[in-house]
Amino acid sequence: MRRFILTVFLICIGFGVFSQTSYSLSDTILIQEIVTVGELKKYQSGAKIEKIPAKWMEVANDGTLEQLLSRMLPIPLKSNAGSLSTIRLRGSSPDHTSINFGGINFNSLTLGQANASNVPLYLFDDVSVQFGSSNTGSESSSIGGAVFLGVQNNWTDGFKAEARISQGSFGEQLYGTKLFLGNGKFESVTRAYYYYKTNNFGFTNPYHRDFENQVFEIEDTQHNANIENYGLLQELNYRFADRNFLTVKLWLENDWHYIQQNMQTNLFQPEYKETYEDKNLRIWADYKNSEHKLKYKFGAGYVYDNSLYDETQTDTIQTQRIIGEASAEYEFSKKSWLKLGTTATRIYPTVYAYSSELEHEDRIDFVAAFHQQFFNKLTATLNLRKGFVTRFEVPFTPAFGLDYLALSKEKYVLNVSGNVAKSYRVPTFNDRFWEPGGNPDLQPEKGMNYELGSKLSFCDDDFSGNIKLNVFYMNVDNWILWKNGGSYWYAENVQQVESKGIELMTDWTYKIGKLKTTSGLNYSFTSAQRVESTNNTNALNRQLEYVPLRSGNIFTSSSVGKWNFSIDGNFTAKQFTNEEEDDILPAYFLLNLNVAYKIKINYSNHLRVSGALNNLLYTDYQSSFGYAMPGVSYRLSVTYNFN
Repeated sequence: MRRFILTVFLICIGFGVFSQTSYSLSDTILIQEIVTVGELKKYQSGAKIEKIPAKWMEVANDGTLEQLLSRMLPIPLKSNAGSLSTIRLRGSSPDHTSINFGGINFNSLTLGQANASNVPLYLFDDVSVQFGSSNTGSESSSIGGAVFLGVQNNWTDGFKAEARISQGSFGEQLYGTKLFLGNGKFESVTRAYYYYKTNNFGFTNPYHRDFENQVFEIEDTQHNANIENYGLLQELNYRFADRNFLTVKLWLENDWHYIQQNMQTNLFQPEYKETYEDKNLRIWADYKNSEHKLKYKFGAGYVYDNSLYDETQTDTIQTQRIIGEASAEYEFSKKSWLKLGTTATRIYPTVYAYSSELEHEDRIDFVAAFHQQFFNKLTATLNLRKGFVTRFEVPFTPAFGLDYLALSKEKYVLNVSGNVAKSYRVPTFNDRFWEPGGNPDLQPEKGMNYELGSKLSFCDDDFSGNIKLNVFYMNVDNWILWKNGGSYWYAENVQQVESKGIELMTDWTYKIGKLKTTSGLNYSFTSAQRVESTNNTNALNRQLEYVPLRSGNIFTSSSVGKWNFSIDGNFTAKQFTNEEEDDILPAYFLLNLNVAYKIKINYSNHLRVSGALNNLLYTDYQSSFGYAMPGVSYRLSVTYNFN
């Protein structure tokens, strides 16, 4: 497979070099991608939505969503060495954060969560994150927040392409290519990648037991943690007019890995292997017409998910989704808009452990959203969302937000905002239908999110930046857990969780001679506790497992001439890993370095060479209790762009 991918990759390079003699790339016209920060905030005043800057997307483009979020935003993730990573946004569970592409929320319908390690950044142009409950632009499960992946419609006139090769520590390899072909109205964009990693890193294993010599740790090597992922994202776009276009996207993804064993198993059973494979087909098409005061959009999608554990073909875990949506927006004036929309989904689960009575499930959502601006300073938005699920009752979820321009001077602007949002999560199919243990009588998890924020923006001749401060309170009731029933585990609405905290985010850009630098500091204080529980637990009114009380990161990126230097560090405080007072993960700090150099071969051909050192301080740490993480590692990458 690797030889095949490399052959295709080199053919693409040759084709691109040949093609430049036949095509000339005209200027491109950029319009908004499918989901933008502007579209999200338009009907969610006061909600905290952050877009990752393009410069940091470029730095992290060889990695995954997990690596980007942990380095650029104050978001805790529970990870192992590259095959599984889950998001715990504002103290919520992994089931409470949705990951969205187009009109698809691709959280697993059986497990409820998405694996951030299986989202390759190479396929996408934009990543935006909403902190706190979201009831617009995403489906159920966005109690803690939502991640939005985007691609840009460039409307290429001519041909251009990109080829990338990346090599790194522990057998890491990435091959990628992007091909753009169009005539200004029609555009075809092909993005493909192949990733492989042996993952045979060394680490100190504390489970060695030599009582005679009083030796209780040994230098060990991780066994059987290989990763092999590959994917294709194909776009076909047609523009009828500047604000009237049709887009179609097809995303094929195949993610395979050995399940990483904990350090104890790795030491005493080094030959032990388990495999896990995800196969996904995601298709999304939508038509937008924004030519007049009445704007409308139609979307349709199909999703096929297939999971295979240890190559056991008989234990089928498959789901299929058919999605349709429609919305209309009317502009009463430049300050007043109304949007009405609906989304319908039919789901066909095929899971070996489910009751045969479950043939399909229907989900329908109706949304009304209103935006109003007063006196050029105050913006208010109101969202009303009502969902319907087969054999299930889900709550009505309104949201209300305000944004106020408090000060506006020549060199600085101050905005203050607030948002209140209600949300819910439908129990997963496993929660309701797994036999034994599933509970069809489960109630939906209910969330309430309260947000207050401020943003100070400043600008001078050679200095500009932003300081953002948010205070939040979130309550989640009917939290679902699986309980040990003796002969088997079963699902139940167990507890109520309260999460509250402060988030500080800063960025500033400045010039010193020819050196242009962007720096920033992010910090999060999150107190997330069980306040009620039907379980007999010692962890009531104590910090939740795998939610650090404090986390944060710092970053700086400098450009001078053709060079770019970036450095970032992220801190995670201690974490509980169970409901007892043992097995606590200590705090850790990770430092990463990236250097890049751009070479302009001629007008049409450019080369970018970059190198990265991750975990530069060789920090010995764990993100998931008992699982080893690699020490210092390197990555070298070469990207060739030709027009």
